[in-house]
Amino acid sequence: MKLPDVNVKLVAASLVVALALLFGGNAFVRMTRISMPVERALRQMAEVKSYSIESTPYGAVLNVELGDVSDLSATVMKVTTAAAYLAGRDGVWIRIADSRDDTLRDVYHRLHFSLHEAIATGSFEDLERRAEQSAREAGLTGARVVVDSEYVYVSMSHGESQLYEVVPRRSHETGAVPSSRSVARSDYGSFGAAGGVRIW
Repeated sequence: MKLPDVNVKLVAASLVVALALLFGGNAFVRMTRISMPVERALRQMAEVKSYSIESTPYGAVLNVELGDVSDLSATVMKVTTAAAYLAGRDGVWIRIADSRDDTLRDVYHRLHFSLHEAIATGSFEDLERRAEQSAREAGLTGARVVVDSEYVYVSMSHGESQLYEVVPRRSHETGAVPSSRSVARSDYGSFGAAGGVRIW
């Protein structure tokens, strides 16, 4: 039986075109259905100075640099809602950047022991008082601690510099189905089939 003549160059060219259409179409769909809604939502937020999306082995990472934020918990909720478009099977991390200076780093370093003690005991009454006292002693222009069921939000300002920290109240249990917002960054690979959005 004689095989038909095959034009190898034509087959190779067709394969290249097919692969280009496949990957190009995938990139186009990702841009129009995923990246554009995220960017549109973030552009409308005055407190977001800049943002970028990167791909990592642990899922997508949405880097968000915050400027002047009056309510950190509300801002994080809006960013989380926008980031949900990126949260496919691998999930998405939100990495928050700020303009902290050495004074803010030092105050937060001294406060974070009280913060983790409050998380461990579930008693947050003293935490805001300690934050305000530390802020006064360091000459900060503002300090605020907000607690919800999943995170503790710490915001401090010193002149033109700001510090924003979002600390999970509980770690994620491996194998459990994650909620839309949970977990610390050290828990790599535990998004599960549901994906999700987590704070870095």
